[in-house]
Amino acid sequence: MSTAASLQTDVLIADALASWAARFQLNQVSDDVIHEAKRCILDVIGVSYAGAAHPTVALTREQVSAQYNAGPCSLIGTDVTASSTGAALANGTAAHVWDYDDVSFEGMVHGTAAVWPAVLAVSQASQASGADLLTAFVAGVEAEYALGRAFTPELFFRGWWTTGLLGAIGAAIGAGKAMGLDARVLTQAIGIAAAQATGPYVLVGTPIKPYACGRAAEAGVQAANFALAGLTAPDDVFEHEQGFTAMFGDRTFFADELAKLGDRFVLETSRLTFKRYPVCAGAQGSVEAVLDLIAEHGLTADQVTKVRCEVTPAISHYMQYRVPRDTTEAQFSLPYCIACALLFGGITFQHLTEAAIRNPRTLDELAKVEVVPSETLAEQEKSHEDHIEPAIATIWTVDGRELRTVNRAATGTPQQPISDSELEAKFLACTAPSMMPDEAKSLIARIWKLETLGSALALLPSKR
Repeated sequence: MSTAASLQTDVLIADALASWAARFQLNQVSDDVIHEAKRCILDVIGVSYAGAAHPTVALTREQVSAQYNAGPCSLIGTDVTASSTGAALANGTAAHVWDYDDVSFEGMVHGTAAVWPAVLAVSQASQASGADLLTAFVAGVEAEYALGRAFTPELFFRGWWTTGLLGAIGAAIGAGKAMGLDARVLTQAIGIAAAQATGPYVLVGTPIKPYACGRAAEAGVQAANFALAGLTAPDDVFEHEQGFTAMFGDRTFFADELAKLGDRFVLETSRLTFKRYPVCAGAQGSVEAVLDLIAEHGLTADQVTKVRCEVTPAISHYMQYRVPRDTTEAQFSLPYCIACALLFGGITFQHLTEAAIRNPRTLDELAKVEVVPSETLAEQEKSHEDHIEPAIATIWTVDGRELRTVNRAATGTPQQPISDSELEAKFLACTAPSMMPDEAKSLIARIWKLETLGSALALLPSKR
């Protein structure tokens, strides 16, 4: 594999990132990278269609129509179009509103949901080719993942929502690449995004979280557009004593991680986690473990007296709600997710409504669930490559049995990957309310052949 786009780290961070991204070309990566990128795009388009009907997305779309210029860019799942900035905001919100999009545990970021809406909007506005669209997407997400590694997951656990914080920079790189910005202008776009990016962790479990993902996508498009127009950023936006690294990163930054850009691709080496349930990634392993026990022993909810879920302290950190007060908190309530698994055999969109979370029967099941943070599991995760967000589920039954199972890594993680056919099935389920099956299958086919499209406008079905 070519290393012509390898990153130099003896220069300022924004300059180095821009230099790598400006030189990056799709022919420098393996077929595996390209295929995994398409899997990400397939997944995010599907969950965006599902998200289009969500109240938070509808509100965002109304504001986009009221506050942003008209334009050629699709608002996914509707017949509405907008400018590139408006579309990035609306589609970024839709991509993340169900928390059903992919996640990378390298840096704890949702890269696709922030970068893809920005790249799609800019590519539609400029009628970039499918190949250019795909190239820009890979450049943007890989840069975001590299930044996440460089700042380490401690950035997340110190209280920053890394998807918003680093996503804006990844989106700026992706958008700038799609616009064909040279390294000099792309440096400014990165600096503008870094100077504007934010995301305190307090937004997790509130409607601001998906909106903040949309804002990261929008900020990336804005940064690229303003850089092209001539706006400049501080040269040392990362390195300054009051710059990004000092203020957000607590002066922790491992430049060697950036140096891997061009030689190591997350899309090839560690890959992404794709979700089976529209809730926080921290719930996936426990839900699956409980469902495995129920299926193995033929249990019903009435036969279960108690459930204990042992999880890593990290999962306790972001699955923070015991009894959810609204549907967004329900996506970050492990007891609620387990209650749904007991009663309904899983958790779907229909279980994330105001009526559902107030269902007395569900609340009764929720009361059976105990969540226990386990340092032992955390140590096993660190020392075993086949462990990622492991969970132990124990069920006690009315007839006195104690049933236990260990889930080292949930289905959908790189250790237990979801197949292409399973991703396609998820896509069809997400698009079913708004698209006929034949139309959805045609869209799937276009995604798998994205690099052959002459224009980004040919990707999504037109309702106009």
